[in-house]
Amino acid sequence: MATTTEAVTATEEHPDAPRIRGQVEYYFSDENLPSDLHLLQCCGGRENLPVSISRICGFKKMRGFKPRKIVVEALRKSSFLVVSDDGKTVCRKLPLQGPCALDPGFYNDDEIAYDPRTRRPAVMPVPLLPQKKAEYPPGMTKNMMKPTGFEATYVEAPVTPKEAEEEQAMYDPDKPFVERIEIAIQRFEQKRRMHQHYAGVFNKWMRFGGVEDGPRMFGGLSRQDMAGMDAEEIARATAVHNVPWDRSDEKQWVVDFVGVGEAFFASFFPATYGHSPHTIKTACQVLRSFYNYLLYHSVCDEYRDELDKACKLCDKAEFELGKMEAAGLALPGTFNSAASTVFGGSKAGTYTRNQEWAIELKNEGVNLGDVGLMDQEARITFKTGIAILGTDDQQNMLDTKAVRVLKDESFGLEVLAIHPADDLTKEVYDIRNAQTKDKICLEPLGKLVCRSWHIGDFHQYDLPKDKYPNGRLPKIEEGKGYEFWVEDDVLRECFLGMKMDARILTLEGGITILDEVRETMCSFYRWLPNELWMHRHPKEVVIRKKDLPGDEDNAEEQVEVNGENKSGEGKFTDDASDFGD
Repeated sequence: MATTTEAVTATEEHPDAPRIRGQVEYYFSDENLPSDLHLLQCCGGRENLPVSISRICGFKKMRGFKPRKIVVEALRKSSFLVVSDDGKTVCRKLPLQGPCALDPGFYNDDEIAYDPRTRRPAVMPVPLLPQKKAEYPPGMTKNMMKPTGFEATYVEAPVTPKEAEEEQAMYDPDKPFVERIEIAIQRFEQKRRMHQHYAGVFNKWMRFGGVEDGPRMFGGLSRQDMAGMDAEEIARATAVHNVPWDRSDEKQWVVDFVGVGEAFFASFFPATYGHSPHTIKTACQVLRSFYNYLLYHSVCDEYRDELDKACKLCDKAEFELGKMEAAGLALPGTFNSAASTVFGGSKAGTYTRNQEWAIELKNEGVNLGDVGLMDQEARITFKTGIAILGTDDQQNMLDTKAVRVLKDESFGLEVLAIHPADDLTKEVYDIRNAQTKDKICLEPLGKLVCRSWHIGDFHQYDLPKDKYPNGRLPKIEEGKGYEFWVEDDVLRECFLGMKMDARILTLEGGITILDEVRETMCSFYRWLPNELWMHRHPKEVVIRKKDLPGDEDNAEEQVEVNGENKSGEGKFTDDASDFGD
C-alpha cells in the first residue's frame, strides 16, 4: 500500500504540497524573514540570494516531508517563490524591503518590544552561510579533512595537572623502557587521526623497530568497563601494538632511535614505498610526530639527546630521499655514457635508432625515442671532453694509440665534493657548440669527487677471494679517491655524502669512467638485520619417516624438522590427523 509521502504522477499534486508551500512561504514572508537571523544569513536579507532547498528540508517542521522531490514540485507552483532550474535552490520573487536583523540598529526600535530572553542582538557584521556543499579532493571526506595531528604546524595540547600526574605515573623512570614505550605508542595513536597512509607507514616502522602489532584478542571495551580504569589501564586494554619482553635483552636488542630511523629511511622505505614526494613527506612527518610526542611527554628522558638527533634526521631524510631519485635518473650523464659506449661498457650496443626492429616499430607508429648513443656521436662527446679537461699526455695518448680498459670494477662510492664547470670550460664548450650547433650540442663538464665505500649489508660470497677477502673490498681499497667528469645539469641533482652502487672503468692514462649507477642512497645509509624481520618466512618442513621392515603400525615414527631429528618431542603440528588418542 502506497504511503502519503511518495511521489505521484505529474498530473496530480501531492497531498502535502499545500502544507509544504505554506510553511516555506512563511519562512520567506515579511512577517518572519526580517527577524529570522539564520535564514537571513542564508539569503543575505535584501540581497535575495538563493537558499539551498536541502538546508530548508533540514528545518524542524520540514523534516517530515520526504522525499525531497515532492518539496521541489510543491514550491514550483508557488506564486511567492522561485525555484532554480536544477531544483536545488529557492528565493523570493520580490526581494525583502525594509530593515532586518542584519542591520546594526534593527533591535534598537523602541516601538517593538523584544523579550531579552529570546531575542539577542546579533554580533555585527553577521557572516553569510555557504549554500553549496564543500568540495573535497577525490577519495576524501569531511572527517578526513579534519586535522590529523601530523601537520607540520601541529602543536601538542597543553597538559592539565591531572594528565601530568597520570603521565608521571605511567612514564616513571623506574619502570622498564619496554613498558613505557608500549604505553606511549598506544596513547600516541589515540591522539592522532590514523588515516590509511599514515597508519601504513607507522605500522611498518613499528614492526621494523621490533614492535609487534595485531588485532585485539578480547574485543572492545564498553564505557562501563572503562569507567573504573585509569589512563594506563585503558591504554593497555585498547593496545594494538605490543613490545615483547624479550626486547629488553640487551644482548639481542639495542634501543637506538637514530640507527633504526636511518635504516628505515635509507634502506627499507625506498624499496617498499618508492620516491613519491607525497609519500616521503608523509613518512617523515609520521616519524617526526612520534619523536616529538616522546619528547613532549617525557616518556624516556634518558634518550632525549638521541630523540633530538632523530628529529633532525627526519628533516635530512625529507630532503635527500627526493634528491636521491633525481640523481639516480640523471647519472652517469652523457659523457660517461659516451665513454661506456666506446669502451664496451654497459651502454655499448644500446643504440636502437638504426635497428631493423626499431624501424619496423616506428613505421607502425610506435616511437621508442632516443635510446643509447650512436658510436660516432659517442666518440665525439668523449674526445671533446678529453680535449677540454684532459692533460696533454691523455690527449696525445688518444691520438697515437688505442686506449685500453685497465680495470672494470663494481663497488660503492661516496660523494666527497661537487665542482661545477668553471667559466673557462663553459666558454670553450660554447665555442665548440657554435661550430657544431646543427649536429650535436654538448654540455660543459664539472667534477664529481668520490671515494670507494663498502655497502654494509650482505657480503657477496662469490667474489674472487684474492681480491675481495670476506666478500668485500680490502681495507686498503676502502676510501680510495676517484674523480669523474659529469655534466653540470647532472651535478645539480647530486649532494654531498650521497652513496652509490656503481660500476667503474679505469682507462690508460688515469681516466676513470662512471660506467653505470645501479642505485643511489642517502648520505646516512645504513642496513640493519631488522629488515629481514619484515619478510615472511616459510613454515617449518616436517618429514616423517617410518621403519619399513616389520609392521608399520607398530614402527616408531621418526620426525625430521628442517633437517633436525625431533623424534619423541611431541607430535603436535599443524596436521590435524596427529591429534589422536
